[in-house]
Amino acid sequence: MMGRTAEALFWIGRYSERTENHARLIDVYYHIREDKEASNGQSWSRLIDTIGDRAAFIEQYGSFTEQHVLQYITLDKNNSNSLLACTNHARANLRNIREKMPSELWDIMNGLYLWLKEKEVRDITNDSPHLFYRFIRDTLSMFQGAATSVMPRENEWHFVEAGRYLERAENLLRLLQSLCSEYAKEDFSSYPLMLAVLKSVSGYESYRKEYADTVNLNSIIKFLLLNETFPRSVSFSIQSLERSFNGIQLDDPELNHAVHKLAKLAGKVKANLACMDEDDLKSGKLESTLQTLLDSCNLMGARMSKVFFPSREEVIA
Repeated sequence: MMGRTAEALFWIGRYSERTENHARLIDVYYHIREDKEASNGQSWSRLIDTIGDRAAFIEQYGSFTEQHVLQYITLDKNNSNSLLACTNHARANLRNIREKMPSELWDIMNGLYLWLKEKEVRDITNDSPHLFYRFIRDTLSMFQGAATSVMPRENEWHFVEAGRYLERAENLLRLLQSLCSEYAKEDFSSYPLMLAVLKSVSGYESYRKEYADTVNLNSIIKFLLLNETFPRSVSFSIQSLERSFNGIQLDDPELNHAVHKLAKLAGKVKANLACMDEDDLKSGKLESTLQTLLDSCNLMGARMSKVFFPSREEVIA
C-alpha cells in the first residue's frame, strides 16, 4: 500500500471521528449554557478550551459570546478544528483515493461538506441548534454505517478504523482532563457539567444501567476510562485500535514489523488500563494517569506518521 493511500485512509478515520465528537460536544454544552454555573459564559469558554485554541479565539473574536463561539467552532475556515474544516479535510482525503473507496462514502461526506459550507451562524441560532448539530451527527453516523456495511475487511478498512479509534481515545482523554480541571476549580461537584460529559459521548443511559442514580466524578472517570463494553470508552477504543493494527497485513516486511510494533504498543496501553485500580483514579494521581495515556496515544500517532507518511503532518486536535 502506497504511503499516500495509507495516510488518506488513516486521516479519513480521524477527521470523521473528530467532526462527530465535536458536534456532540457543541450540542450538549449549548444546552447547559443557561444553567446558573454557565450564565456568565463559562460554558462557552469551556468549549473553546476543549476543542479549540483559546489564544487564537481571543485574538480573532475578543469575547466569548454565543455568536462568536459558534462561528469559531462550527464554520470558521481558519480554525483547523472547526466542523467545517474537519469535514473538508476528511472530504479532501477521501477525494484523493476516491477510486479505492465505496462511492457511498464520497456521496455522504461530500454532501455534508456542501451543506455545511453554505451555512451561517444565524442558520444555527434562528432555527434549532440541537437539530443542526444532530443532523451533522446523524450524517456522520450514516457515513460510519455505510463504511461498516460495504467496506471489505482489508487493509483500507483497518487503516480507517485505526484512525477512528485513536482519535476517539485522544478526544475522550482530553475531555476527562478538562472535567478534572474544572472540578478542581470548584468547591462542589458540577452536576450539570458531569451530565454534559456523559451525554456528549452518548453514554448517559449506559452509565445509568451500571451506576443507577450515582453521579460523581470518580464513577464517571471509571466508566469512561475502564469500561470494556461501552464503545466510546478509552478501554474499548484502545482494544479496537490494537485489533485494527493487527488486521493490517502488508507485503513489505519492514512495514509489517513497524505495524506489529504499533499493535504491541496498543496492547501495552490496554494492559495498563486493565491493571488500574481505585488508587490510580484518585485525585492527585488521576491527572498524571490521564496524561500518560494521552502521551501514549500521541506516540502511536507519531509513529504511524513516521512509518507511513513522514512527508507532512495533519492537524492534531
